[in-house]
Amino acid sequence: MSWLEIVAFVLLGFATGTYGTLVGVGGGLIIVPVLLFLHVAPKEAAGTSMAVVLANAASGAWSYHRQRIIDLRAGLIFALAGLPGAILGGYADQFVPRRGFGLGFGLFLALMSLRLFLSRRTNVGESTPPEPAPTQTASTQPARSTPSKIATPSAAWLAACLGFVVGFLASMLGIGGGIAYVPGMVYLFHYLPHAATATSTFIIALTAIFATASHAYYGDVLWGPAVAIAVGAVAGAQLGARLARNVASEGLMRLFGVAVLGTSIWLIYSNAAK
Repeated sequence: MSWLEIVAFVLLGFATGTYGTLVGVGGGLIIVPVLLFLHVAPKEAAGTSMAVVLANAASGAWSYHRQRIIDLRAGLIFALAGLPGAILGGYADQFVPRRGFGLGFGLFLALMSLRLFLSRRTNVGESTPPEPAPTQTASTQPARSTPSKIATPSAAWLAACLGFVVGFLASMLGIGGGIAYVPGMVYLFHYLPHAATATSTFIIALTAIFATASHAYYGDVLWGPAVAIAVGAVAGAQLGARLARNVASEGLMRLFGVAVLGTSIWLIYSNAAK
């Protein structure tokens, strides 16, 4: 890679890390379309993106952990269920043709853009100002709008099923999965938005370890671009975690929805025309 390409990838990573950590997604929604636009093979785009998602989420999760707002127990339940799904997703990615991948990912982005556009203040992962973080002497459990139901057997099974499905799709598409985890925790388990965002980032960090390993095993990671983007993403994630405490991002989410929708239209058109 040239120095200009390295700088461009670092800047891409910084923007991706800042936004991704701010709203609790891994950043693959940005990275994968960019790599596909650069004519990277679909499975390599997914694998390279997942390696960046790992670095981004790990950096963001560490920052959120220092703020003591991650529900570690719930995060482990989601993550452990997502691990086999992540490994299977990396395997399934070996058999998905470029056209099918592009169409599928484009449709996925179109659905996600609708969620971003139609979301209201109570159901967007970061659309309301986040609740104050507990003091250093407080419990590590984040505040919630209602008592957590994740401890009940039925809730644990529901969390496990959600974790498996999201882990599979996230690994196959090269995304972090937070765009599904955050609303799932808000709707199903009554998390407040900031706690859902922080816990989602923690889940992504854990599942991305095995998803990245799976893609690396099949030789799907372009390590040069991955390292350059990850360097920027790690720095951006620290900024995003700090901004999340003070920024109400309902408008930002909807603006991002425009970019997601535009990307989905391009992917669907370019692949359907083949």
